[in-house]
Amino acid sequence: MVNISVKTMKSVKITRILAILTLILLSASPMCAQRVVTLQDCRDMALENNNNLKISQEKVNMANYDKKIAWANYFPTISAQGTYMHNEKPLQLLSDEKINTINTVGSALQGEVNGYIDPIIQNLMQNPLMYQLIIHSPELQSIIQNMHHISALEALDAIGQEVTKNFYLDTKNVYAGMVTVMEPVYAGGKVRAYNKMARYAQDLAQMQLTTEQQEIIVATDKAYWQIVSLANKQKLTENYVELLRTMSDNVDKLVQEGMATNSDRLSVKVKLNDAELSLIRVQNGVALSKMLLCQSCGLPLDTEITLEDENLEDVAVPVYTNEYTEDDIMNNRPELQSLKLATQIYDKKVNIARADFLPTVAVFGNYLVTNPSCFNGFENEFHGMYNVGVVAKVPIFHFGEGYNKIRKAKAEANIYKLKLDDTKELVMLQVNQYEKQIKEAEQRLTMTTEKMSDAEENLRMATVGFNEGMIPSSTLEAAQTAWMQAHSEYIDAKIDVIMANTYLKKSIGKLN
Repeated sequence: MVNISVKTMKSVKITRILAILTLILLSASPMCAQRVVTLQDCRDMALENNNNLKISQEKVNMANYDKKIAWANYFPTISAQGTYMHNEKPLQLLSDEKINTINTVGSALQGEVNGYIDPIIQNLMQNPLMYQLIIHSPELQSIIQNMHHISALEALDAIGQEVTKNFYLDTKNVYAGMVTVMEPVYAGGKVRAYNKMARYAQDLAQMQLTTEQQEIIVATDKAYWQIVSLANKQKLTENYVELLRTMSDNVDKLVQEGMATNSDRLSVKVKLNDAELSLIRVQNGVALSKMLLCQSCGLPLDTEITLEDENLEDVAVPVYTNEYTEDDIMNNRPELQSLKLATQIYDKKVNIARADFLPTVAVFGNYLVTNPSCFNGFENEFHGMYNVGVVAKVPIFHFGEGYNKIRKAKAEANIYKLKLDDTKELVMLQVNQYEKQIKEAEQRLTMTTEKMSDAEENLRMATVGFNEGMIPSSTLEAAQTAWMQAHSEYIDAKIDVIMANTYLKKSIGKLN
């Protein structure tokens, strides 16, 4: 009797402490308006606010941009270049010696002429007759004087100096610009392969987004029905607590009348305290589960929400018609589609690896403008020209590099083909597993329905017997416990049927 009392006092203290903590928690959180949400509402909010899903959506956008980038390779590329260069010295096309020769070409010729004329004049001057003739003839003296200073030859120096100026090129400030247009004609199929890879990558990103969406839907459904299950357990526990309180009052009256012992009364109180403690735990579980659901839906954690199925007397199980074929699974399951696309991408990588060692042909056109320009002599003005041409590149020998690259790409493609075959088998195994889970859940629901009906009848009979004083309180307690357990299993069995069908829909690719 003493042990029971000590245990009872400890249970009462624990219950009071947990109750106080719960009240503090509820009072500390701001009160928000109650919000009723359906399962579809939770799905929509989770899909809208999930950050991982937003990341997957951005990957889809990236794949769309990659597709546009690949498509741009079909069109010509236009680029422009410009440069400016300052040089310390101008360009000099002739050496100093040659320039000096050209600058003094007239003086050099005059010297040669003088060297030829002077001996002749000296010979003439030795002849007395010619000497007297030259001395007395101003005209001959003028002719001889002019022959020593030929003006035409002296003018050649100025011409030579003018010519040498043109051999000094003013390149201290050089400007150049060019516009280039390049159009690939043949690249070994690389451009076509890149475009197909980009389309496959776009579809792959979309399939991965679909996979992420289905994962979020399953997680949301699981959190939603977990709250429904806990909410029903909370109602059952509240009813159980009320029954125990009523039973405790009845036992107190029976003790006063001498029809029950203190041991019976303490036993009921212990059960009551345990039930109240379980109720607090369930209430906390419901609150935490709702916080988790709010976090998944992008709502503040302190949002007061009420689920549409939470306050129903019973959970309604929809009628499911899961009709499908193996081909439907292969075509609808996003994971399989992702692997198919990955296989196709790696097949195109083989083509790209092969294209690197095939001839490439491109046409180009340039327009070049420079200052100084050399199109009309050498002048410090902007002048330009255009040119067009064809460029071809033909790989000849690379010591087996291309062959081994192609073999490597084929090996990568084979890896994904093997992964695809293996995943197909695993998917079919998963589908069969969920089919068996559905059958098991339906059988469990049938059994729990019968069990709950028996537990309700047993509880009714035990309550009548206890009120009539025909059975002890322990029998009623056992009946109440069995009823609560049967009712809880019944609700969980219905939720298991719903979730098993959800898992099956995901496994066959029909979870929208």
